[in-house]
Amino acid sequence: MRRRNVFALFGLAVLTALCVVSQADALQAQKAYKELIVTVVVTPSPAPVGFLQHDAAPPSAPAPAQVAQQLADPFAPLQIASSGAAWDVAPGGAVQIAQSTAQPTPVPVQFVAKPDPNANFLRIIPHTNTINAGYGTTTLSCVFEVFTFYTNSYKLLDWGYNTSKTSGSNSGTFPIENYSMTSYLSWAVPSLAPTFTPYNNSGPPGETTWTGVANQSQQRCIDLTLVVPNTQPAGTYTAVVQYNLYVTLP
Repeated sequence: MRRRNVFALFGLAVLTALCVVSQADALQAQKAYKELIVTVVVTPSPAPVGFLQHDAAPPSAPAPAQVAQQLADPFAPLQIASSGAAWDVAPGGAVQIAQSTAQPTPVPVQFVAKPDPNANFLRIIPHTNTINAGYGTTTLSCVFEVFTFYTNSYKLLDWGYNTSKTSGSNSGTFPIENYSMTSYLSWAVPSLAPTFTPYNNSGPPGETTWTGVANQSQQRCIDLTLVVPNTQPAGTYTAVVQYNLYVTLP
């Protein structure tokens, strides 16, 4: 009987712990998200210039008769480009002139720009629109900044997707690649740690960029490192990085 009571109490404790964890997870909610388009232009390093020796036969001298003819009349024979008709455009023929057609009266359209309601909690401040890179590793400092704030504790997560080649005939997954391959584009927050982390490419929610306590405002630079393999064709590539702000509900 006592053994049954021990197992029952143990099962109740496990169930209570699972309920607490589940409740804690349910208190996390996505408040806002922002997307950043990363453009990468891959330009291979120029190949070394080489010289090839070519033993070509010397040009043959013109015939004496041809030389004598050119000396006697250097402009013969003379050909004039012609349409073959007496007139390229017959005189008195009908001439058509483009006529202006009546255009509809333009209708004025008014656009009302509304402020982003979530800009007070999450926003991205870009500094570098395009990454120009050759083969190898390229590191750029403070490519953009991310601002976060909320009245409760929160965490910022990131993940990358939508990699494609916008020039050339081949589509590709460079630079973020598809899971389970490792992304060629990595990020670091130098004000927190110098370590570069490849962008998560396995879908949301992604990986934690940083966390914040209630009423904590943070604006930090994001450094990027790009690795271009030697087999990557030259061209322009794009990728999308999404930042998500998850907050703890009261």
